[in-house]
Amino acid sequence: MSPLHARFTRRQALALIATTLASTAIPAGAVALAAEPAAAVRATAVATTFARFCDTLLPADDFSPAASALGVPARILADAEGNALFGRLIEVSIAWLDQAAGGAFDAADASARDAIARTMSELPWEAPPRRFFDLIRDLAMGYYYAQPAAWKGSAITQPPQPFGHFESVE
Repeated sequence: MSPLHARFTRRQALALIATTLASTAIPAGAVALAAEPAAAVRATAVATTFARFCDTLLPADDFSPAASALGVPARILADAEGNALFGRLIEVSIAWLDQAAGGAFDAADASARDAIARTMSELPWEAPPRRFFDLIRDLAMGYYYAQPAAWKGSAITQPPQPFGHFESVE
């Protein structure tokens, strides 16, 4: 990780998202309105796809559980509540993931999800899906490895952040 990324705070990341989204054309219908009944269905679909994306980044193995088993996706989505720009980035990126999967990202097999995530990570930095990938990867890693259950099978014996959990440095 470059020194620039190591010092990149959440506040800076959200400011970057705001700048990106303000200058990006969003396809009509990509963002659901919370007042509509269909919005609850869409919110559930977003949460399901988002959890599958986080599990693609941090899958279960012989030693540790997947990101969703440790509540990582729910924690990130809770961070997004009340932040319209962060929520919009998630909505647009979930729509991108579904489109890249040819339907539903969460229904794609593991190799297809891995290929889509790899493609997302290789997009130009200016592309919102690439910024989504980098932001969510960083947040997911932080929340995941802040939990002792994620350390099994590794040499880690304490949270890898220098001051412990995210909450202690906010």
